[in-house]
Amino acid sequence: MPYVSVQPADVADDRPVILFDLDGTVLDSAPGIVAAQQQALRDVGFEPPDEAELLSDLGPPPAVIFARIGLPEELITPAVEAYRRHYLGRGIRNAALFPGVAELLDLLRPHYRLATATMKLITTAIPFLQHHGVAGRFEVIGGAQDGVVDKPAIIKATRIALGEPPAEKMIMVGDRHSDISGGRAEGLRTIAVSWGYGSRDELLASDPDVIIDRPDELPAAAERLLAEVRG
Repeated sequence: MPYVSVQPADVADDRPVILFDLDGTVLDSAPGIVAAQQQALRDVGFEPPDEAELLSDLGPPPAVIFARIGLPEELITPAVEAYRRHYLGRGIRNAALFPGVAELLDLLRPHYRLATATMKLITTAIPFLQHHGVAGRFEVIGGAQDGVVDKPAIIKATRIALGEPPAEKMIMVGDRHSDISGGRAEGLRTIAVSWGYGSRDELLASDPDVIIDRPDELPAAAERLLAEVRG
């Protein structure tokens, strides 16, 4: 599982760790994702679903999404290749940091080790974070590689890159059920954010420790969760 240490990981650093999902949590990347999906489907001769349908299933890798909408198996690989060309070429400019997220990361950095654990390919996650000026806020950028669609595996690999801090001192933050279930599977506390792409019903069903509605609510929520662990 690939990862990138933006700064040399200090395994002796015993500060708590916060892992962030990217799409829907740090980055509002939906417009670029959907546009790239639609163009990729047209490239292989398949009429794409409308924007609302594609928006309802943001998060999984494109191969999974294309299979779900009925794209023939033999067209999935060329469609994925076309999607990546369109997304990296234009999607990077058709995205933005959610309001308040950059300030949140700056507020957290003195007190927490920060990393990402995203289903985004690492080769896409890095240039997106660099383009939007926040790559340096993360000690480790953890992301996916081809063929990996397992959120717990990405979280585990990111934890290893950080020197395997105790799970009880780690929090996973994300906007979809896979972020919450992945964090729980690895023994982490979880914070769901409502400003992303998962519905509130989805977030409630995933049973996070906390749901927050604004980035500025995260520091207090994280402190409460860690205080519960400390007893």
